Amino acid sequence: MCMQYMNEPTIEERGEQPYVGITARVTEQVEEAPELAAEVLAWLRARNEAAAGLPFIRFWCLEDHEQRLIEVGIPTKKLLQGDHHIISGYLPGGDFAHAIHNGPPEHFWSSADHLAGWLESEGLSAALRYEGETKIWDGHMAFFVTDPVEKRTPDAWAIELFILLLADHAA
Repeated sequence: MCMQYMNEPTIEERGEQPYVGITARVTEQVEEAPELAAEVLAWLRARNEAAAGLPFIRFWCLEDHEQRLIEVGIPTKKLLQGDHHIISGYLPGGDFAHAIHNGPPEHFWSSADHLAGWLESEGLSAALRYEGETKIWDGHMAFFVTDPVEKRTPDAWAIELFILLLADHAA
């Protein structure tokens, strides 16, 4: 496991958050994320809207390692009207498992897998649903604390990981 890149997980409550973003199918490396985030930021600037938080990746489907379904988004102060390319919605609120990945982005998936394993070891369940055989994550997100466009040295990246817990986890 890649615990060396991740701090000890905690449970954190988050409120619902409006955002805009772009849906994409990506490889395991998620190399397109910085460019997609820049595109969303440009879309916001063109509408005189400001970001209300850090750029993020929302993971919807992770089972196909060749083509993962994600959204790259930016939190906003209010719900905005999307268009043919930009989607608009809310990140869910609730209790989340939370950890911070510190280190090279190529080790990010090890940290994400470790956080999911930590949930299991703690007897907690992620908020998941199935569409046919496909597992859909209701709230699995990574926020870029380090700006990937400005920080060219990847060894010191910080990425916050969140996994939404089932609402009845405290029962």
